Amino acid sequence: MIHGIGIDIVNIPKFKKAIEKWGDKLKGRVFTHGELSYCECRRFSEQYLAVRFAAKEAFIKAIGSRVRFKEIDIMNNSDGRPYIVLNPQFPIPNSEILNPNSEFQTHLSLSHDGDYCIAQVIVEVKTPRLQGMIS
Repeated sequence: MIHGIGIDIVNIPKFKKAIEKWGDKLKGRVFTHGELSYCECRRFSEQYLAVRFAAKEAFIKAIGSRVRFKEIDIMNNSDGRPYIVLNPQFPIPNSEILNPNSEFQTHLSLSHDGDYCIAQVIVEVKTPRLQGMIS
């Protein structure tokens, strides 16, 4: 069952100006160490950072709950396909689906062209696990 869909678009030159203005302070609040390692070794790293920012915003919209940006890690598998990893150390407040009794799956699509990048997230909830089953 689909719980939510989120989409976000980012103007890459505007995001680049924000990075130039705020530097490591902005990066440290938004991105994980893994994301920074992945993006900063690439040519045009600002577009890779911008699309990850868009993905985090889209995920927050899809779940309908506020989450710190660094609790969300946008990774790529060996084929380059992006996926979302949540930091298990941070509980997500007021979220119906992101609790220990729910199983969910995210679907993430990223794209960039010219001055813009876009991310779309679909959160799919599987049947919640039963607690305290009586035998």
